[in-house]
Amino acid sequence: MSNPTELYVAINKLSFCLHDEEGNEVLNKDGTIKEYYLTYKASKGLDWFVEGLEPSDLEGFTGDNE
Repeated sequence: MSNPTELYVAINKLSFCLHDEEGNEVLNKDGTIKEYYLTYKASKGLDWFVEGLEPSDLEGFTGDNE
């Protein structure tokens, strides 16, 4: 990647989980939390989610290569 003069925030991966009234998540057979993703129809219009966010508002994941 070339050195950009300005960076913008975008959504890369967004997942959801389901839980009951007591906060117990729906689990996969192996005991991990079952993740769900938005359908294309539901994901349209998420631009508002990142409006006003700056790169300085983000924190990298532990272990990411820089």
